[in-house]
Amino acid sequence: MEIHFKIIGVLLIALALVHIVFPKYFNWDKEFKSLSLINRQMMTVHTFFIALTVLLMGLLCLTSSTEIIGNKSW
Repeated sequence: MEIHFKIIGVLLIALALVHIVFPKYFNWDKEFKSLSLINRQMMTVHTFFIALTVLLMGLLCLTSSTEIIGNKSW
């Protein structure tokens, strides 16, 4: 089961890195011309937040898979 968490971690990190190309791929410069400045900035910050969250979840799965799976007696 630990290998599954490591695979998931790698996939989540790859998904986070894909967010880097979103603005260019979706042509945000052209598409967001009609939006107000605050809406353009919110879109950028929201995309960054999602990418950062997914990256951190991937790092957690990749580096701490043993601790996530481990049995803890409380």
